[in-house]
Amino acid sequence: MKKTIKYIIAACFLAAVIYILIFSQASKYIFDAHSRNLFMEQFTVYMLQMGNLAPVIFIGFYALCVLFFVPASIPTSIGGLVFGEWFGLLYNIVGAMIGGMLSFFLARYLLRDFAIKLLTIGHFKTLDDKVEEHGFSIMVYLRLLFVPYTYLSFASGLSKIRLSQFFWGTLAGIIPGLAVVTFFVTAIKELWTTYKTPMDFFRFNIIFPMALFIFSFFIPVIMKHFKKKFNVTKEIEEEANPLE
Repeated sequence: MKKTIKYIIAACFLAAVIYILIFSQASKYIFDAHSRNLFMEQFTVYMLQMGNLAPVIFIGFYALCVLFFVPASIPTSIGGLVFGEWFGLLYNIVGAMIGGMLSFFLARYLLRDFAIKLLTIGHFKTLDDKVEEHGFSIMVYLRLLFVPYTYLSFASGLSKIRLSQFFWGTLAGIIPGLAVVTFFVTAIKELWTTYKTPMDFFRFNIIFPMALFIFSFFIPVIMKHFKKKFNVTKEIEEEANPLE
């Protein structure tokens, strides 16, 4: 009976994801650049009208975006635009962590049965074996490598990684990336609203976030030189990242 309920919930969740990403009106806001920008503008205005409820609504929105595979750059940018640098970063972290934990629990307790066969034929096998011993360092490394956030959360739920390793490894790994995007977006917003002369580009609170943003593109390359220190092998990178 319990397995039947798990299968039903899992099937409903997968059906919801497919519907949202392919058949619903929301799909255009995910895959079309112009529609994404329009949505961000409209949602930002909506958040500004919500007053004290705005942080709660935004965190829930961020978590749902993670759960349904929406690119994290969308809610992260909105967080920076609406709440500024520090509060925006805080709410982005909370939303990302809640979404990541929900994905983790969903995979571990509803989809685990589906993963057993995959693990026995080799898929996720190296990741599954290594994270049992070095879960924290591997999770930090893969998060800093910008492995697709929701995919890695689900893959972790299917692995032997402990909840505490996943939580702290994810938290440590996502803060740099979220900080870069949040600060960059707020810098662009400030420049857009206060620009008067070309010298405004050289203000510290403008040029520093932009420099961090450019540097972030080199983080994956730099991290790969230290993979052994994080107990990561090439096989783990290939298994954890569907794009490689």
